[in-house]
Amino acid sequence: MEESMWVPIFAMFTTCGTTFGLVFYYLHTRNKQRLAMLEKGVDPKTFCPRPTANKYASLKWSLLLIGVSLGLLFASILDSNTELNEGAQFAMVLFFGGLGLLVYYFIIRKNDKDGDL
Repeated sequence: MEESMWVPIFAMFTTCGTTFGLVFYYLHTRNKQRLAMLEKGVDPKTFCPRPTANKYASLKWSLLLIGVSLGLLFASILDSNTELNEGAQFAMVLFFGGLGLLVYYFIIRKNDKDGDL
């Protein structure tokens, strides 16, 4: 067989082996750490608290995607009516996406009852 045929095979085995090794190492050390904490009488869940669910996450993502879609719409209108380069189109998408996140911030600040925002 030719030498050039062994290069992709070696690369594939190296990639899969490295991935498997890293995952195995992570799971093995996490298990050892938790067993050591249990032996000392410490509850392992105190070090890994569950994140609290954000009840406004869907609002944030919907406003962001609406802003990006408006940015794409205005970018296509800008492209068809002017001779600007593609940087302006990209800026429109980012601008309207940021505008959607800004609207999200003001909605959350208005509805914030705890005052922790």
